[in-house]
Amino acid sequence: MRSGITLLTLLGAAMDPLVAQTVQGVWKPVQVVIDSGADAGRHTTDVQPGLLIFAKRHYSMMYVPVFKPRAVPSDSASDQELGLSFVPFIANGGTYQRTDSTITFSPSVAKHPAVMTGKPITRQIRVKGDTLWFTSPGLKATWVRIER
Repeated sequence: MRSGITLLTLLGAAMDPLVAQTVQGVWKPVQVVIDSGADAGRHTTDVQPGLLIFAKRHYSMMYVPVFKPRAVPSDSASDQELGLSFVPFIANGGTYQRTDSTITFSPSVAKHPAVMTGKPITRQIRVKGDTLWFTSPGLKATWVRIER
């Protein structure tokens, strides 16, 4: 009897699109498409490093949202030069909630203090297998899962 219940539970989970298309795991960016501006177009070979980690309810994200590697500051870099190396860098973590086509991030820690105290961030999302797409105004980013 117990194996029958387990089988029914597994079948039910496999049929549920949100369970079958989970975001849990570790992801890296592989493509960014920008609608307009100086960086308009499809970027694949110049996408900079990033990691997005989803656990059951929590997330952590760090990525470089520009298309050129950041300069490595010298040992004698000024405060301004050091600051410029951190401007094009996103880092935050907290909890998330996912519905069918949206994900809402509620940061509890972030590189930028305003992100920690601000409103939750909602994005359009789609997951198919090990590919994750985020859509926000003017931008579509593709991430691939590198670890479950």
